[in-house]
Amino acid sequence: MQRRLLVLDASYAYEAIRARQLEDSVTCRDLDGFFEHVWTVHPFGSLVSEGATTKFGEAEVHALAAAHTFIDGKIGRFDALDAVPLLNFAASQGDILAKLTTLIRKEKISAIRVGDPLYNGLLGLLLARTNGIPLVVRVNANYDKIHAATGKAMMPRFFRSYRLEKKVVRFVLSRADLVAAVNQDNLEYAIENGAHRERSTIFRYGNLIDKRHVAPPETRDLSSEVLKEFWKEPYRFIMCVGRLETVKHPDDIVRVLAEVRRRGHELKALMVGDGQERASLTELARELGVVEHVAFCGNRGQEWLSQVIPQAAAVVSPITGRALSEAAFGAAPIVAYDLDWQGELIKTGETGELVPARDWMKMADSVERFLSDAPYARRMGAAVRKRAFDMLDPATLDQHERNEYEKLLGRFER
Repeated sequence: MQRRLLVLDASYAYEAIRARQLEDSVTCRDLDGFFEHVWTVHPFGSLVSEGATTKFGEAEVHALAAAHTFIDGKIGRFDALDAVPLLNFAASQGDILAKLTTLIRKEKISAIRVGDPLYNGLLGLLLARTNGIPLVVRVNANYDKIHAATGKAMMPRFFRSYRLEKKVVRFVLSRADLVAAVNQDNLEYAIENGAHRERSTIFRYGNLIDKRHVAPPETRDLSSEVLKEFWKEPYRFIMCVGRLETVKHPDDIVRVLAEVRRRGHELKALMVGDGQERASLTELARELGVVEHVAFCGNRGQEWLSQVIPQAAAVVSPITGRALSEAAFGAAPIVAYDLDWQGELIKTGETGELVPARDWMKMADSVERFLSDAPYARRMGAAVRKRAFDMLDPATLDQHERNEYEKLLGRFER
């Protein structure tokens, strides 16, 4: 029996996937041949793509790999409607829905998977119900906790308020045929917000990880040359990988750096990622007297990340997802806040240092412990890599996902 999967995911546009070497995070969706072909769709890719040839027009179709097609949608359908963006967006989304409906019927798509229970969730639910195929909803965040921390909606461009988003989430999750959270915390959030426990599971990050991160650190090219674009000579450094957005608490990294340096440690910080808070973080670093010791690296490819992570004196994670998994496979000493899923991977004195959420002073204490006790840091790095394989082994996770899809598709066939 041929199985084919349609994925709606707004994480990255095609241009970003190529630039940041994130192909493995997309091509893994065929589950090692379980699905004969996978179509991944970003419904409005040109909204976030700096390299888009045009913001408007028909969706672009790219061959990502032999069994993978990527469809990059547009933020608007017609140049002539530039002055009426809402109408142009509606025209674009109507066009892509029509094309996806044709694709589903022509290619006999077996299931639809969406990357969030909000905008993509609504599109996926519409396509699944009109075509009589199952819908899988991936939940990769606890929106309630994020809203409590920021007071903001998750997708303010599409929904007026978080209250409206809550209604949409419940509407979608309660109708999903399978809900797949990325960790236990997110699973409980999904169930509290409408998902049926008997139709819910966990699809962890492990099989999204680029294979370069899984390789033993000692086999990677760990030349310090990659750091010379930031500093004239090698220094010990802490590292954080994630979006520079308020919800990720990147300001705490700057405070940790300033505090540890105040205690007399020669230390730098690599901030990998980009976002709206970059300017304010630079200003904070200037106020704290560490601006020349912080390197804002922007977004980096997987080869670069796999080389740099094992060289960090500590990876500091206020709250990260896949990036925390990559750091663990890199055997880096990790300090993490007790937020979201991080306590499932990081245990103080066993696999790293877990500190109370937003307590950046305790985070500084943990960084200092790693700096002052190199054997302890190495033990924690080795232990968290082992824990990552136990918890996030890609082959094991692939098999679990195959089993869940087998049950789901079997239920629909019956």
